[in-house]
Parts: sequence; C-alpha cells; structure tokens
Amino acid sequence: MSQASIRLRSRRLLCILALAVVLMASGPSARAADAVPDVPRLQGVTVDGSATDWGDRGFRVEVLPNDQGMVRPPQDLDAQLRLGWNDEGLLALVTVVDNTPLESPGTETLYTADSVEFFISPALSSSAIYQYIVAPGRDPAIPEPRMKLYDYRRDKSREPAVTIVTTKTADGYVVEALFPWANLDLTPKVGMEMAFQVFVNDYDAPGSGFQVIWYPRDREGAGSRVSHPIRLSDSASPPVLMVARGVLERMRRTRVDVAAVERLAGRSVELRDGDTVLGKAELAAANGRATAQPLGPLPPAQGFRDLVARVDDTTTAAVSMPDLGQERARSLIEIPVNFHPYVLSSPEFPPCDFDQPSLVEDLIGRYSLKTTFYDADYNPVPRAEKPGRYGAVVEVIPERGRGLTVFRTLFRLPQDPGIDFWWPRNVPLRVEVPPAPWIDGALAAEQAGAINDIFWGAFLGNMERDASEAALMSALYGGKPTGAKATIQDDLLAQDRQWWVGLKRKLYGMEQAYPTPFVCPRPSDGPLAPVLHEGTAADAGMKPDAPAKIDAVLQEWAANTDEGFQVCVARHGVIFLHKAYGRRGGRPMTLADRSWMASITKLLSATLLMMLVDQGRVSLDDPVEKFLPEFRGANVATPLTIRHLYTHTNGLWGHWGDEQHDFDQLIGSYYPYLKIGQSFSYNGAGYALGGKVMEIATGEAIPLLYKHHLLDPLGCENTEVFGTSWDARSTAIDIAKVGQLLLNRGAYGDRRFFSEATFRQMLPERLTKVLGPDTTMDRGIGTHWFEGEPLGKGTFGHGAASSATLRIDPVNDLVIVMTRNSAGRNFETYHPRFLKAVVEGIAG
Repeated sequence: MSQASIRLRSRRLLCILALAVVLMASGPSARAADAVPDVPRLQGVTVDGSATDWGDRGFRVEVLPNDQGMVRPPQDLDAQLRLGWNDEGLLALVTVVDNTPLESPGTETLYTADSVEFFISPALSSSAIYQYIVAPGRDPAIPEPRMKLYDYRRDKSREPAVTIVTTKTADGYVVEALFPWANLDLTPKVGMEMAFQVFVNDYDAPGSGFQVIWYPRDREGAGSRVSHPIRLSDSASPPVLMVARGVLERMRRTRVDVAAVERLAGRSVELRDGDTVLGKAELAAANGRATAQPLGPLPPAQGFRDLVARVDDTTTAAVSMPDLGQERARSLIEIPVNFHPYVLSSPEFPPCDFDQPSLVEDLIGRYSLKTTFYDADYNPVPRAEKPGRYGAVVEVIPERGRGLTVFRTLFRLPQDPGIDFWWPRNVPLRVEVPPAPWIDGALAAEQAGAINDIFWGAFLGNMERDASEAALMSALYGGKPTGAKATIQDDLLAQDRQWWVGLKRKLYGMEQAYPTPFVCPRPSDGPLAPVLHEGTAADAGMKPDAPAKIDAVLQEWAANTDEGFQVCVARHGVIFLHKAYGRRGGRPMTLADRSWMASITKLLSATLLMMLVDQGRVSLDDPVEKFLPEFRGANVATPLTIRHLYTHTNGLWGHWGDEQHDFDQLIGSYYPYLKIGQSFSYNGAGYALGGKVMEIATGEAIPLLYKHHLLDPLGCENTEVFGTSWDARSTAIDIAKVGQLLLNRGAYGDRRFFSEATFRQMLPERLTKVLGPDTTMDRGIGTHWFEGEPLGKGTFGHGAASSATLRIDPVNDLVIVMTRNSAGRNFETYHPRFLKAVVEGIAG
C-alpha cells in the first residue's frame, strides 16, 4: 500500500458506536467501587510453586480480564490470583491455564510472550515501585524459568530480595512469590495498606498477545498511582467471582458486560445504583464462563452514585462508567462531517452534514451548521464562480456543550465534462493488480476491463464523498510539472495541507505574529562538525576485525530470519559498516529499499521542533493556546503545554491527526476533558498537535518543514515522511545522518540546526515538571534512554514498532542504525548479539 493510501485510510481509526469504558473491581458490599480488599495473614505457606499448602485460604481473584473487561475461554487462558501475608512479606500465588506455550528467547523482552508481571509499591501515593517479570519455562524451546527486575525506586543501592518459584502443570503453570517487607522499608501490621498489581501475558503466536490484569478500574498508565490498593487483615474479603465492563451503547443506554465463573450460571445478576435496581439479566453458561448483559438508562448528568453488578451480598462487581459529557464530546469529534459532492460542476456550494446526524443529535441535541467558503486566494466567497480550489470552514453550533469547527477542501470543475468523459472505458485507468499467489496474472489481464470499471467507480464515488479527490483535482488544475517525480513531501496531499496552513494562519491572526520565513539550518560559527563518510575500521577507532565480526553476526541473523534489513554503523563520523541483509518480497534486500521507521518518526519531528525552540518561535513550556485559538477560554485545571505534547502526558490517545487539517479544532473542542499531566500514556496524537503548532509558527506544512529544514540539508534522499509520529519510511544511511546530527549536539558539517543548549533540552529527564515530584518516569522530546544494553551510559534514541533500531551513544561516539519492517523471526536472539559485537569491536 502506498503512503498516500495509508494517509487516506488512517483518517478514522476510532470506534464511535459503542464506547466501552473499563472496569471493574469486586468487593464485599454495595460500596464495592470504593472497597479495598482485605488480604489475610497466612501461616504455614512455603514458597514452592504449589497451591497445596494454601488450601482454600487467601484473598482469591478467580476471574482476571484484560483492560477492556474481556476474558478468553478458560481452556485457552484462565488466570487466578491469591494473596496473603506473613511476617516476612507479601505472598502471591498465580495459577495459569494456557493451551499454547510460547516464551521470549530474550530476557529483556519476557513481557512479549507468556509471562507474569508483578508490581509492588508501599502505597498508592508512592513511586517506590519495583516490578518482576517471570517467564515460566514451559516452552519446550526455553525449558528454564527466567526473571527480569525493573526497579523504579529512587534508592537502588539494594536490589529487592524476592523468592519466586514456578512449576509446570499439565495444562499451564503456577508462579508463587514472597515479596519481603524489607524491600519497601515496611513493618507489617493489620490495617496497613499498600499497592499491588499483576499482569498475565498470553501469546499463542508472536504479536498475538492477550494480557489479563488485576488493575484499577480506570487504567491510565503504568505506575503505583494506578495500582490496586490492598489492606493487610486477619481475614479475607469475599473472592472476586465476576467482573463487569460498563458501556455507553450507542449513547442511548447503559450496557454492562458481566463475565463470571461458570458455577454462577443460572443466577440472576442485577444492575444497581445504590439501592435502585436499573436492570436484570440471567447469567448464562458460555465457553466455560457465565455471562450476562444487564441494561439500564444512560447515567444522569452527575453520574451514577455507586453502579454495581450484583448477584448476592458477597458476589458484587463494581462498574466504572465514563463521564457522559466527556464521551459525548469525544464521540462528536470522531463522526465524519462531509459535503455531497466535493467535486462541483456548478457554482452552487453543496450541502454539508454529519454522516450520522441522528447520533449527533443524541450527543449534543439539535445543532446548526455555519459554513464560510474561501477561494484559492483565501477570499471569502458565497459561490464557486470560478473553477479551482475552495476551502470550507464549517462551524458546528450545538444546543448543549462546546461546538467544533471542521475544514474541508472542495473543487469546482472548469466545465461539465459530460457523460462521455466519465464513461469508464473511454478513459482507461492504468491499474496494476498486485502479485499474489491466488491471482493468476493472465486472468487479471483478461479481466482488465472489469477491474478498470471497478476502480473508475471508486474514483467517481469518491468525488461525492471524499475531500481527497477535491485535493487531487486542485493540485492538477493549473499545476505545472517540475521535471521530478513528486515525493510525499510535495505531492498533492502535501500541497493541500500547505494551502490550509496558509488559511489557518490568516484566520488565527498568526501572519503578523510570525511574519518572517523560517530559516534553518544556519551557517555554523564554530569548527566543522563530523559528517558521515565511508572509512576504514582504523579511521573509526575500531579493531581491524570488527567489521568482519559484526558482519558475521548479521549474516547468520539473515540466514535465520524471514525479515530483510539494512545496517549502518558509524564511529567518529566514519561509516565502517553499511550493508543490506536478507530478502524482501522474494528478492535480496538492497540499500535503496525503504523500511518503516514507525515511532522513530517521533524523533524526526521532535528534531524539527527543537529548531523552532532554538530560534525562540516556540518554548517547551508555552501553552498550546498561544498558537491554536480553539484552546483559548477553556476551563481547565492544567493548561496544555508543548512539553505535555511531546512527553505523552497530554491525555490524548492513539496515533492520528496529522492528515486532518482541523485536528487542532477537533481536539480544542475536547480540551476541557483532557487529563493533562496526570499520567504517562504513550500516543502519537500529541505529536500531531505539536505539528499543527509548528505549521502555524513557520507557515510551512510539516512535509515541507521536513524537506526544507532536515532532509534536504542532510542529503536524506531516500526518506518519505508526511506525519509526526509513525509513518516515516527511510534507509539506514538517512537515519544515521539524523543520528549523527544529534550526536554532534545540533550541528552537521558547516551547518547548525540548533545550539548545544537546545539539544540538551531534547534529552530525557525526570518528568517532574509535568507529572509532579514523585514520578520516576524519564522522557525526552522525541527521545528516551536505552539502559540495560552493552552501549555506553546515556545512549539515547527512540524505539519502533517495526523493531527498527536507532542508538546514539555519546560515550563511544557511535551511531547504530538498523532499518526493517518488522522484528521477524529470531530478533530477540540476534539483536543483542549485534549490539554486543559493535561494542566489542571498539579499539582501546
């Protein structure tokens, strides 16, 4: 699929018809939502990986769902938890039924396959948390249990001493643990509260994970502040026998999805708010569980008081529901607004409305639309008198709640081309059917006419319902060839984006605030910075046999994987290894093949941002409303800043928004509901919003900012990137040039992109400015540290869902890049060996 197709298809990735909001806890009374479970004192328990000495004792959690409240059939995955305590520490017993053993070969990535994760902290308000990940050793390929510690405590001078024992069973495994009180400087006593959580990871195949959790009802990110509180006691709370997930079903009713142990089948479950019964349903046996879906009314404006699913006094599951206003606001920005058509053959502008107007009325009541049309020169016009591009600014004015504004491109045809022009076979499209084993090429050639008709039909249909066709026509109308093939930086979609940047700057009054062109990089006033160039191992300060030894590891890797890749390794600016390995698409991988950089895109766009920071156009602590007027005047406790956008503390979700000209308008309408600075939640939407800020402050759309101020100056001829967080495709040498720029602290050759002081602002730091003094989270602007690897302390870069590698090691003056589309087979075996071979090859 082309990047243009990906951009077009990524516009609406979010579900809008059923808003499922978690979750779920259980407790002994009608106040289950606030209950802290009692964990009993236990005597006579030996940590040996057996449940025998527990008997029926301990606080029992017999149903563990994922973070959406969903469970799997127990024969596929069934995880149960027991907790107790003694004078030595907290006792935990996890029993897992799992029909397919699969474990990670790499100790650093145990969580990417079958494993159990424990998080322990002295209190919800404490950041002194540590984590143990345990792989049971049940996979025949990896028969020994393994553990990995992640210590987030400030004082790491003493490694936590724990006892963890795993045993294999006929259908799964058992993990039993003792977490000593001394690790957290606690003295146990009845009534003491602490924080604890458990994840159980189940993988039946690589990349197909399902994670069940014992977690709080509102999941907002990792850390002790969102753990389960537990209380030490002499007796246990009633067991957790069911869980419940609250759903705002089509914004018309409340539905609660209940999953319980099978022995509750046939019992009635009530949906209750305090003493009021809102609905009932019978638990029915299904796939080894008991399930029900009681229905009730929508929450009142102030929310439910205490919503629970209840079988009896001791079998109660709390149901956490979302804020109705918040979910209405979020749903509103996810429902498409469209004109019909987008390509006009007459001067009258067409009507515009939501694709689901009835649902919108359910969300915000009656609404009206106010539309202002602009011609290609940004003049407001009542009619499309001239052929060419038009832009529509549509204001949605609701009966209740905040409104929103959307931007759409339209096109007026020079003349009505008549039926002959649109008759598909008169103007055949050049459609190539992609090669596939189930498609006979000769048959595809025979059916070329039908294939042509189908694609023409899609094209004509999109004139009616897709603004991208209006963007296409606008780019073609009156355009002149440049003599070079268009790239993603300057193709028709990039041109459409640039046009909207100009109109937005005019509407937002930013032409006066930032009237001068953005110029970067600038000539350096210091010595020349290292520029990547080919050289010998000796030139790079490597041992003579280092390139051969590294190459041998990579050759072995290529022979034992199904994913081709490129590698570029440079030291002191000298490239001593630059090579392609393996195969892609049935042919040998080449150095010209672009690969998906995934979230390394975030580092690229953050590099652009630091150029603006360096020139004073943007400060990391500037409020977003300084640049984007839709954020002004909102009643928010914590104003959203640029730093929030780039450190994943912004309350946003998903990887979307780059391709939407009105993304800032949509998020601005939702602004009062963003939980800003409350937790770390990884997303790309913050970067997309940051991209809108950069466009307003420079007058250049993000694709052109990349081209003019990063890619062309560095000579990155093989990089395509349109967005800010996930879509870049590049080669190892191009990414290595960006890595060298950052290793040089903002300079490359005779050009300076930003100062060393600005570069230091880009590096990871403790997020106390945005998450408060207790946080243990470190993050930079598009960067994070790489610890636990053989590289030097302070190695930074960014990870990638594609498993592409970018490591920038200032201690060893190294840039290490590997580009690939996915991890492929045996990544965890060879990637550590690759990095180790590089480090072992350093001379002296």
